[in-house]
Order: sequence, then C-alpha cells, then structure tokens
Amino acid sequence: MKIKVEIENAIKEMGFVDLTDIQKQTIPLLLQGKDVIGNSHTGTGKTAAFGIPILEMIDFDDPSIQAMIITPTRELAVQIKGELERISKYIDRCRIVDVYGGEPIQRQIGALKRKPQIVVGTPGRIIDHIRRKTIKIDNLKYFILDEADEMLKMGFIDDIELIFNKTPENKQTLMFSATMPKAIVALAKNYMVEPEVITSVGSNKTNSDVVQYYYKVNRENKTEALYRLLNIYRPNLALIFCNTKAKVDELTKELIDRKINCDKIHGDLPQTTRLDVLKKFHNGVIDILVATDVAARGLDIKNVEAVVNYDTPEKADYYIHRVGRTGRIGRLGYSFTLVSKGELRRIKDIERITGTTIKRRNIPTYEKVMDVKSDKFVEEIKSIVENENLEKQYITLNKLIQAQMSEDEIIVALLKKLKTEHDSSKTKADINETFENRGRSNSGSSYGRNKSRADSDGTRFHINIGKKHGLGVSDILDFIRSKVKMNAREIQDIAILTEFSFFTVPNKYGPSILSSCNHKKLKGKPARIQVSKKRR
Repeated sequence: MKIKVEIENAIKEMGFVDLTDIQKQTIPLLLQGKDVIGNSHTGTGKTAAFGIPILEMIDFDDPSIQAMIITPTRELAVQIKGELERISKYIDRCRIVDVYGGEPIQRQIGALKRKPQIVVGTPGRIIDHIRRKTIKIDNLKYFILDEADEMLKMGFIDDIELIFNKTPENKQTLMFSATMPKAIVALAKNYMVEPEVITSVGSNKTNSDVVQYYYKVNRENKTEALYRLLNIYRPNLALIFCNTKAKVDELTKELIDRKINCDKIHGDLPQTTRLDVLKKFHNGVIDILVATDVAARGLDIKNVEAVVNYDTPEKADYYIHRVGRTGRIGRLGYSFTLVSKGELRRIKDIERITGTTIKRRNIPTYEKVMDVKSDKFVEEIKSIVENENLEKQYITLNKLIQAQMSEDEIIVALLKKLKTEHDSSKTKADINETFENRGRSNSGSSYGRNKSRADSDGTRFHINIGKKHGLGVSDILDFIRSKVKMNAREIQDIAILTEFSFFTVPNKYGPSILSSCNHKKLKGKPARIQVSKKRR
C-alpha cells in the first residue's frame, strides 16, 4: 500500500508499527472506491482505518467539504478530529472542523467559513448547519458513520436518514457498527452500493494483551476493594466503569475523600465539563476517570493501564468495549471486575460469549496495601532528601530538639502521624467472599485448589529500576521475554515504584531469570535482579 509521504511520516511519528486487522481490511477497499460496512469494536484502530485512505484521496486544492464523519457523541467527534489532525500533520492545506451541540454555533460557523475539506460532527448539529447553509455537501465524496448502532440506540436513525438524503448519490460510504441490528442492515440496503462487509478478527472477544481478573466481594465493600487494588497495582491511568450515573457520582466522591486523584464523566454533566475532564485525563493531570458506558463510548485514550468494572457490566458487549480501552498497541493492560453475589452469573455469561477465561483473584489484604504504601513512602522521603531545599524544615526540627525530644522520637512520632493521615482504608478485615453461582457449587473449591498451588509456585523478584528511569509494565515484559522464553501472562503482579520494581514468575523460570536477565541493560541501566525478601 503506497500512501503520501506526509501521511507516512505522520503515522510513523504516532508510533504505528503494524496495521490492525480492521485497518488491513478497510484501507485497500476504500482506496478502490468501494462502500464498506465494518463490524468492529472500539480500540481496533477504526479512525486510522478510514482516516488514512480519505486523507490520501481528498483534493486539498478544492476548498469544498469532501468528507463527513458522523458520530453519536460530542466527545467522539472531538477525538476523531484530533486523530485526523495528527495523521494529516504534514499536509499543509488540510482543514478539519468539528461541530456538535452544547457549544455556541457562531464559533463553528466561523470555523466553517475557513473552507474545511473534512467535517466531523453529531447528527443534530450537522442538520442544523445544513439547514443554515453553513455546511454545503454538494461535492461530498466520502461519508462515514461511526458507532452506527449506538446512534440507533440514541434515537438518531431519522436524523441519519435525513442527512443521507441530502448527500450526493455518487459518494463513497463507510459504516462502522459493533452490532448489526435490523435497522442498521436496512440503512445499509437503502443507502449503500454493494457494500463489502468486513469483521475485525476477534470482534466478539477481548484483547489478548489484557490480563483479566475478577474478585468476589460484597457490594458494601467494593470501594474498599477498589482502593486496595489501585494502591497495589498503581496504574498510571485507570478507567473505572459504573452502570449508573448516580453510582459514578457517589464513587467519585468516595475516592476523592480517600485522596485518590480522580474525576468523572456521564451524560448529565455539561459538555464543557466533560471535555475538560477528558483533556485532563488524556494529559495525565488526573489518574483515574470514573465513567458510565455511554459517556465513554468510542473514547480512544492512549496508555490506559487498567480498566476496573466497579459494577459488573450487564451485557458481554459492554464488557468487551470496556476492556478494549486497555492493552493497546501491544502493551499489557489489566481488567479488574468486582463481583457481588447477584452479579456472579454475568461473569459466566461473559466468559461463554467472549470465549475468555476471567481468572478469580483475592483482594489484597490490608497489611499488603500498607507494605506497598510504606515502600512508596520511603522512596518519596529519599527523593525529597536528594532533590529539595529543606532549610525551613531544619528550623522546625531544631525547635523539636529544643523541646527535649530525641531525633528517633521525632521521626517515629512523625511517621505515626503520617500513617494516620494517609491511611484511607475503611476496614482492616479480609473482604473476600466465597459465595457461588447457583448450579456451579464446585467452581469455587476447584478455584481454591488452583489458587493455592499458584501462590506456592511463584518466585517474586526485585529489580533496581523504576518509574524515575522511565520504566513501564511493557518494558519489563519485553525485557524478560527477550531473555527467557515464556508467555507474557506468566509474568504476574508487576509493581513499578519510583526507584525499583517487582514481578513474579513461576518457580521454574527463576534460575533462567537470574542467569539471563541479571546485569543486562534495561532503560540504559544494568539491571540488578534478586529474589525479593519476604517481610517478617
């Protein structure tokens, strides 16, 4: 496939290595001028699948609108525009405008006067501009519907048909839909010309680069369970899904009370607030985003390390959409599902429909969480001593010494005070539950035997490289697998702290790890690997 050098340079800069399955199938067909129906989920690279060929074929000397992309939500419109701008970074004459409700229309009219070749928008606002004649589509060549089934659910089918009827007959049409209900099939039959139907491989399955766990826990202990998981795994970016807007509000407040750096999005929030929150999450200003399925639909946020199903999703396709937001571009991601007694059957349904085994794990103990927080605290203190000006603190220290306290007494007292302030756990108890699904009473005991065996069959290693050296989960996986022949899923419980990290492998790989990985360079630094000492 030969594409413009400007596009090739841009996608290389974006980190494209190999095309995804949906891109491999879609791009050649669009370049051949065919109509296409893409049966594909979020996270499969859909924007590039239509963005690359459209940018290849558009005439940038022509100031008329040549491509239109319709999306169900404002957030997705903004996201697609941003992705297309990155792909067209080196095409000087390319102009792209997004239009959607909830924003003053005059700003959009001003942008449209600059003669864009591509418009991205939501159905209602697109129709508004067509009626005002601020969008003219007489020369439209490419028409794309993204998340078509979601637009159907949101009641946009009449709007889409109205827009279709305003477009020229000799255009090329592409429609992406995760599911194919009758109304979508009818839409394709009425408005598309002999469309090629393509399906992304594994579209009804979860990403193989995602490690999936579920935890049995009573509903009233879910927030404590979530708090412990976030402290143990410490993901750089995490998405937490709830089934209702009310639960999103409630959980976000609880997490903020526990000093977790988070925010929320759902449909009742003002548009400007939602876009501002997404921008903060995308840029790493906030670490945790709590969301409903609808509000997060179609979002493609890079580097999400973990997805947490606070509420077990009611349908398997919701689970697939959620999990699809991590484990991107060959990087390992984590999915954690908190399962209360009434939700256990949903896990079995998800496993059956997706053909995936979701492993049961135990929520970490309170003591384990405190151990990890203690390690983090030591790292932070060491960093402060090495890098910050402490003159004012020495003045306070001298005052404490003058009050006839020894340095040991001062340090211990301060540690006790800090522990009290930083411990946001609401209980120290074991919050794991043993309830079973009806008719599956043997599954729990079988799991217990496997779990015990797995716990006794792993070696935990300490490595002298951490976040300050730029280390990520994928770096550890790539490093180990380049030296020792093993599956990524066998490298468990990776914890990356500031100056050092931990990982666990089955005992059989222990000697190979020590002989093949030790003193080899990782992130430009010799790796010193040793078996982690158990705390007394």
